[in-house]
Amino acid sequence: MSYVGDVLTIYMPGRSFPALSVTGIKCDQMCEHCRGAHLKSMINAENGPMIDMVNDLISSGGTGMLVSGGCDVKGSVPVMRAIEAIEYASKNGLSVNVHTGFLNKDDAERLAAAGAVFSADVHQDPDIIKNILNLDAAPSAYSDMLDTIISAGGRPAAHLTAGFGIADLTMSADLVKSRGLRNVILLALVPTKGTMTEDTLIPEGAVVDAVRMLKERGFDVTLGCMRPRVHRDLEIRCIEAGVRKIANPSRRTISWAEENGMEIIEERTCCCIDRQYGRSRPSSCLSGKRPHTPEPPSRL
Repeated sequence: MSYVGDVLTIYMPGRSFPALSVTGIKCDQMCEHCRGAHLKSMINAENGPMIDMVNDLISSGGTGMLVSGGCDVKGSVPVMRAIEAIEYASKNGLSVNVHTGFLNKDDAERLAAAGAVFSADVHQDPDIIKNILNLDAAPSAYSDMLDTIISAGGRPAAHLTAGFGIADLTMSADLVKSRGLRNVILLALVPTKGTMTEDTLIPEGAVVDAVRMLKERGFDVTLGCMRPRVHRDLEIRCIEAGVRKIANPSRRTISWAEENGMEIIEERTCCCIDRQYGRSRPSSCLSGKRPHTPEPPSRL
């Protein structure tokens, strides 16, 4: 199959687009597949001066930030603690992605007015919601979340996860499609120490099958950053299945895509953000060696 003329967008946020946790490493929801472990890789913004962090990001040439954190027992992330910093960042040209969980109308409207993009995890299997996500919520809570964001004028970046069973994945996809959304970010369960997934690795083929299912439903699929990295051929197989956007791909994947005639557009943001900072990679990349582009120092 020829890929000449196809474009592969790769998202390489690095220090240009840091992830901030407004709760530090604290999480009350404590989903069984995470148990708060992934908060440890974020910058702790629980008590820090967020405006100063934004100013540091601006001065270092950053492109934006993810504002996230741990959820309360009702599945909400208290991102409104950072609303002034979010508004300030947006006014100064930074892109902002917020992971809110469930939220109310007023918060959605203020975040949307600030230009934030909403990362929206979507689940529909009641067993997963209750026993894995530890939520006392009906599947309709997720449709309400999407409706709240859309009604507020916001843009939900729907995240679907492979590894929770085909029922959750397909029902979630159908919900997202019913709201007129055509772009989804596909994640896959990652083996995480101290959790139910510690010794569980989703088969590579299951992720590829998820891509095919979503493509058959008419979605533009982005392969998100949360996925097992031990599957050497996963990214290439997902490209072959129709993916044209990948977060943090391997050098091997980039070389394969270039060798197969694809144009590579690199973005220094997370994969939820629309193309604003994209640039074509120089032809020197055809050798498989990535050119060194030094980033300005960040004090974050």
